[in-house]
Amino acid sequence: MSTPKPTLTQEEGVWVIRVDNGNGKVQTYHCASESQAKQLMAVLVPKDRGAK
Repeated sequence: MSTPKPTLTQEEGVWVIRVDNGNGKVQTYHCASESQAKQLMAVLVPKDRGAK
């Protein structure tokens, strides 16, 4: 079973990251800039444990 990845959208001038936490609820993060949102998303994306 794969973990859902966060989604990044721009809504009304604000960048929004949505993360499905697995139990049907969605956590949202709001960022002022695209670069800020992409940096946060890099932290939120689960790492592949098998990669070296």
